[in-house]
Amino acid sequence: MIVVISDLHFEEEASDVIPGRSRYRDVIFRRNLDARAYRNFIAQMAEQIEQRRLRDFQLVIAGDLFDLNRTTLWFEDELRPYVALPKICGRLEQKILRILEATAKERPVKEALEVFQLLSEGRYRTPATSGNRERDFPADNIEIHYMPGNHDRISNATPAIRRRIRQLLGLKSDGHFPHYFLADDPAVLIRHGHEYDENNFAMDFEKEKTIPLDVPEEAYSEANFGDYITIDVAVRLPYLFRRKYGDAEILKDPIMVQLYQRLLQFDDVRPQSALFDYLLDDSSGNYSSEEAWERLVPVVVDILDEIHDQGFFRYWLRRRAKPWAPAELELARGLLKLGGWRNRASREAARKISRFMMGGVTAQPDVLAAREKLVQKKNVRLVVAGHTHNPEVCLIDSDQKTDRFYINTGTWRNRIPSTPDQRTFGRMKALTYVMLFSSKEDSRINRETSGTFDYWTGYTQHFEDDTE
Repeated sequence: MIVVISDLHFEEEASDVIPGRSRYRDVIFRRNLDARAYRNFIAQMAEQIEQRRLRDFQLVIAGDLFDLNRTTLWFEDELRPYVALPKICGRLEQKILRILEATAKERPVKEALEVFQLLSEGRYRTPATSGNRERDFPADNIEIHYMPGNHDRISNATPAIRRRIRQLLGLKSDGHFPHYFLADDPAVLIRHGHEYDENNFAMDFEKEKTIPLDVPEEAYSEANFGDYITIDVAVRLPYLFRRKYGDAEILKDPIMVQLYQRLLQFDDVRPQSALFDYLLDDSSGNYSSEEAWERLVPVVVDILDEIHDQGFFRYWLRRRAKPWAPAELELARGLLKLGGWRNRASREAARKISRFMMGGVTAQPDVLAAREKLVQKKNVRLVVAGHTHNPEVCLIDSDQKTDRFYINTGTWRNRIPSTPDQRTFGRMKALTYVMLFSSKEDSRINRETSGTFDYWTGYTQHFEDDTE
């Protein structure tokens, strides 16, 4: 039995907290999922093993386990991870290790990692409703596989970083983490999925007809546009917001408190290019888009000034943008400085530019998954990947022999979806996993199969009535 999960995004949160004073509460948005979800999940897998009388259990964590980009600790100095992995050493390596340790110390993360460590020892805990007792995991053979995604690309940088991540998962050695998992029964290829996203991968496959199984190592090693946008734009926005206004002023202004909390939620906004639209969303009635815009503009001016001459940003802007995109950016910067931001037209222009800077529109991952060489040669029936946080099952090929599917493993965290016009947003909790069974493990009676998959995805929404 192979089980695939992805996009857990364990994050460092402590540096984001604005401590409350006297009558004010702490201001923070908790992004890490409570560890009970992981304990219950492993307990459910133990039940599957027992019910099906299976012997083997393989857990594949398909990328973005640690979100090493999403922390304001990067701004303690000028060191950034915008280099190829072989160039990470010395002070930068030590900084990454400090970020990793700070992430692992977050209580929900620490407790979630203990779940995986316990599993690696062949044990698990029953849910609280069953006594929260420690038991032997019922499989004879247990393996945990981890592959980096785009938010934990630097997990593969050095032996010390790899060794520490393995320790946190209860594993051994310091060898390189793989970029894919391949099985024959059922015939499945598992990737993180950033390979299908030109903004978050150093190689662009949109113009390629075929994607090889072994993608060149340089494509995984090189920093990409998404690294920069995450750290020095999206993560820097709440950092600059605090620097501009100060914690005391933010605590006194309910609008700024809400804006700061929304700035911390950018990971969960889908599509991520709609972050600015989310900040200006006034559907809750708590503030108007004009009030939000007025408070955001000084911070936007600061961030445009800071990234203006940054070489890595300019390189990727030229590489992936329309020829006139740099000029549009300069126009926006000049407009804001001249005070032309006080009108609706400038806000709409800012929305458009923000959508581009935050990633724009990416290709459909199922279209690129269909270009996998193993799919074209009909060697695999399933391509399983995450990355987009959008759980889905798509038919990518079919013939007389079988159907072939692209399966997206979604995410384990909050999800903030937008309406089609990207002007209004909601909030849900999400959880997705895929179970893969070999032909011998398939539960169908008197039918010969070549394996099967079970796909489970769920959302939770607690409706709260704010009316009196």
